[in-house]
Amino acid sequence: MTKEISRKQNRVWILLNSLSLIAGLVLFYGVKIFNWSIYFLLMEIFVLTIFLISFYKAFIITKFWKMLHTSSKNLDEREMQVVLNAIRYAYSIFAIICLIIIYAFAIAEYKPIDVVLAGALLYLAHALPSSIVAWNEDAYTH
Repeated sequence: MTKEISRKQNRVWILLNSLSLIAGLVLFYGVKIFNWSIYFLLMEIFVLTIFLISFYKAFIITKFWKMLHTSSKNLDEREMQVVLNAIRYAYSIFAIICLIIIYAFAIAEYKPIDVVLAGALLYLAHALPSSIVAWNEDAYTH
């Protein structure tokens, strides 16, 4: 029962991490494109704090980040299969997200993707596999 509670708590942290990333981008581009008040940009501090705390709780404490970013020599056969499946699903999702963003920028005739969005996509590329494993598995013990 405690593992189920732990998994549910971790899912909350993963959702908070993803939502804070989206909220941070919305706030940043809202200020940049729609000239929202600078106070919205100050809200980014709160969103960034949630983002960092949720990253730590969802990936560092549970060691899922380590699991996905370690050598395959350090993983047993089951862990290798879990990692490979997560990477396959994550990069399929990532490719779809990138295509949607590229088409949205093209349709809106907006400037090229800037550093903030590129950084968010880079983080997403690294976090998606860890998120998929963390969503489905109990804590990594190595």
